[in-house]
Amino acid sequence: MLDKTKFAPALRSSSDQILQENRVVASQKLFREILEAINGKSILIDNNRQIIYANNDFLNLRGLKNMDPILGLRLGEVISCIHSGEEQFGCGTSAACAYCGAVNAILESQKSGSKSAKECRITTVVDEKLKSWDLFITSSPISLAGNLYYIISIEDISHKKRRSALEKTFFHDLLNSAGGLNGLLTILKDGVSPEEAPEIINLSEEASRDILDEIMMHTQIRAAENGDLQVKIEPVNSIELLVSSVKKISSHKVGQNKEVIISEDSANINFQTDRILLQRVIINLIKNALESTPQSGTIFVGLKDDGDKIIIWVKNNEVIPMDVQLQLFQRSYSTKGDNRGIGTYSIKLLTENYLKGKVSFISNETDRTVFSLEFNKVF
Repeated sequence: MLDKTKFAPALRSSSDQILQENRVVASQKLFREILEAINGKSILIDNNRQIIYANNDFLNLRGLKNMDPILGLRLGEVISCIHSGEEQFGCGTSAACAYCGAVNAILESQKSGSKSAKECRITTVVDEKLKSWDLFITSSPISLAGNLYYIISIEDISHKKRRSALEKTFFHDLLNSAGGLNGLLTILKDGVSPEEAPEIINLSEEASRDILDEIMMHTQIRAAENGDLQVKIEPVNSIELLVSSVKKISSHKVGQNKEVIISEDSANINFQTDRILLQRVIINLIKNALESTPQSGTIFVGLKDDGDKIIIWVKNNEVIPMDVQLQLFQRSYSTKGDNRGIGTYSIKLLTENYLKGKVSFISNETDRTVFSLEFNKVF
């Protein structure tokens, strides 16, 4: 039964074992002083990845006065990783854990008998709010009182990774839009026929709106991460929302030579939400689907009336590889290269932290890829 794991070993030490090991470590005065002197959050774990000791910096992370509540837990369980409760034996045993830098650093350290360090992306839920962490984890073996343990040092690099991802994505998209506008203005400057001028002016206006939209989007995401985003609730019509969203993204370069179709059976209803934020989420979903769709391809968008709830969905015909599915909503993860992970993360952040909704998806050979947003009709 204990071999039922989808990644790391499932075996856990008993409560008596944990308490006995804690007492042994607590008796090592020099070690305790060194652990407290270490700059940052540190824990000591046993061979089953369970905590038997922690320094005060780590305890302060969860506002704890002593380590009793966390003895025997694993790191992901302490910080409420969304995957830590997916399997019976907890942190490290789900399929998603195969891509966790923390678990991999520990396993590598155990196997090699030497220090191992890795970056780690963890998504947690704290006080019913989604929170993403970017951590730098170091696992170092140490022998104490004849037993082998591992010091886990945790450095929070969230601010650095967040800023890098936001700025790199922001400047990438902004430069694309500004470059397009500059090209159009150059054409006007060089002179065009009277028949062509109105079209060039309209395209220039769209490009300038794209620039303003990019600035607004990143302003909203930063405010959302800081907890400063203000939500404005108003009545919204479902069809008007879908039509407006499709129109906005259709003019974007990612939608060129591709078709976005609103499902004919989409419900025409009114509900309450923040129109601007929800449209931002829908446009990002459509944009992601278009980026995965080949030229001349088609994606579908629809809205279902489900009693007191509504479900907005976006479908494309590609299938997401399983390794990508398991990391999809993490802030710093992206299939587009380093420091580009913002799209699906922002969808989940805005939907679940501010719009009181839920984001889910399925992706397989039968259903293809469908992202769904579920909301109450009354906010």
